[in-house]
Amino acid sequence: MANCTITAGINIDCNDLRRTGGVAKNVWLGNITDLRAPFDVDATSIINTIELNTYATLYKFEGAKFSHSAVTNLVKTDDGNVSFTHELTAKVYNTSMSDDITLQNLTVAEVFAIVQTNNDDFFIFGAGNGLSCSSLTAPTGKNAGDTSITTIVLTGSERTLPKRFGLATKQLTLQRLAAQTA
Repeated sequence: MANCTITAGINIDCNDLRRTGGVAKNVWLGNITDLRAPFDVDATSIINTIELNTYATLYKFEGAKFSHSAVTNLVKTDDGNVSFTHELTAKVYNTSMSDDITLQNLTVAEVFAIVQTNNDDFFIFGAGNGLSCSSLTAPTGKNAGDTSITTIVLTGSERTLPKRFGLATKQLTLQRLAAQTA
């Protein structure tokens, strides 16, 4: 059997206690097949580049504040194998035929997602194996106050936690994402 050990501890300070939950209103999706070079999921440092094929781009999905969420769950099998389920739930307004086509295409695409938390941390979900659409719900609502926001759930299985992404500052990271977004 493998001798798997930990190599460091985790400390806490006052800034760790002043963190808020949630995902910012924008998430960026990219097609796994559009990556010129795959993400290094074994990296021990923050990933700071997205190498896309020529003419490939990221796609920004904007929702209302506090509408998106992301979660990672440990999966441990009876024989000891460990993996992580990456799940992104995005809530978007689809109000046009173009939006309908985008959502239909998303249901069959293999994508990765860049998620910005409300603490200005950026994570890549599905960096190695990608995410696929496991659910799409587009309600009309019954009453005037009911929601009509489309909910998309993207799910994937990875060997690692979501990879951290970013440059030296939040501003530089957002500029890099904007430069690679359609």
